[in-house]
Order: sequence, then C-alpha cells, then structure tokens
Amino acid sequence: MNIELKKQLSILELADLAAVIEAQEKDISLVGMNYNDRLELLLTGLITERQNRLIARLIKNAELKYPNASLESLDCDARGIDKEMIINLASMGFVSAATNLIITGATGAGKTYLSCILGVEACKHTLRTCYLRMPDMLSHFQNHKDNLREQIRYRKRLGNYKVLIIDEWLNYKINERESKFIYELIEHRCGNNPTIFVGQYSAEDWHDRLGGGTQADSIMDRIIHNSYTIPTTDNNLRKLYDTKKAKSVIDSLNR
Repeated sequence: MNIELKKQLSILELADLAAVIEAQEKDISLVGMNYNDRLELLLTGLITERQNRLIARLIKNAELKYPNASLESLDCDARGIDKEMIINLASMGFVSAATNLIITGATGAGKTYLSCILGVEACKHTLRTCYLRMPDMLSHFQNHKDNLREQIRYRKRLGNYKVLIIDEWLNYKINERESKFIYELIEHRCGNNPTIFVGQYSAEDWHDRLGGGTQADSIMDRIIHNSYTIPTTDNNLRKLYDTKKAKSVIDSLNR
C-alpha cells in the first residue's frame, strides 16, 4: 500500500482498514479474485477487525477480575454445575429479560470466575458490563456520603450498565445509609438491566444482612422475584487447584 495513502487512512481513523488491506496484499490466494468478491472480503475483514477491537475495549473497561475467563476452561464437574445451563446463560437471554443471577457458594468455590465468564460473554455480545466488589462500591459511597451530586452520578453510572456484577455481595453487614444507597441502585436497574450477585450467603440470609425492616423487604422484592440462582460446590477449588500446581512443580523437580 502507498505510504501516503496509509497515512491519510490513519488520520481519518481508518487504520484498521489499512491493516486489512495490507493483510490481503500479502495473501497470494487472493490475486485471481474478482472485484466484488475482493471488496466483500475486505469489508468482512474490516467489520471483524472493528468488532474485535470493540469487544477488547469492553472487556478492558469492565475491569473483570479474570478478563481471560472462558467457557472452554470452565470445569463444571468440579464446580457441581450444569454446563448446558451456563452455555444457555452465555447466550445472554437473561439480559433481555432483565433477570438477575445469584451465584452462591463457599470461599474458593469458583463463584467469581464463573461471573467473569458471563461478563466476558456479555462483552462479546457488545453489552456494556461492569465488575466491582461490594466493599469497593460502599467505600466510594462512604467517601462521598456528603456529596449528593456525586452519589447520584455514581448510582446512575452503575445503574446504566447492561450487565452489572457485584462480587462479595453482603459478605459484610451494612448500615442504614448504605442500605438506602443499594435500594436506589437496585430500583434504578429493576426491570431494565440484570445484576449478577456473587457471594457466600444464600438469599434466605440477605434480609438480616441488609439491615432488616421494610427497606430490606423492598430491596429483596426487586431482586428475588425475577432472578435465577446458580449454586456452586462446597469444595474449595482454589485450594484444590493450588495443590495440583504444587504437586506438578514438585514432580518436575523430582524428575
């Protein structure tokens, strides 16, 4: 490709088009292809390139704990879950239905990794996704508890994500002001966008951990009635996998 043309494409923010053209120029099998087929292949390559860039940007912006999590690497037997169920969820039907997901299980059961798989799949469907830990969310709230404008801005930002993953959900009890903030967030998302709740406690234990009373009732009413629960194993997979890694290293040293 002409260097000046390549430079102009870059200025016009068409560097990806230049990359696709260069890739085609190096492919000898395309020499005898007619104009229409070549143009179609070029445009298909450009669409794929831009789609991949968009997905990569969405995954980066989602700030997933495990951005490389994948369905292929999911050990369903060890986690005690049905792989077909996870594949169905990965099609993102729960997003259009605004159905919340509740992933529960003991420490080290692989809950966070599973939620990140769904987060990556959401990004592949070009859905704006956000992963955050509940302690970090409440820390932001506490740091701006006297700044109503910032509270509203933060709540709206979280409320507008197509998929929101809240990890370590209710691992710690919360106070009344924090419960109010959560109520406003859930109210914003209810019926519009699903939330994935990831934590150690089952929904039966949430009411007390939300502070009890009518506000806890309201929060749970907006979450539970349109939700699907994914229980995981009681096995500590982190300990299991770390033990396997350690054994592998020891075996290699003893060879």
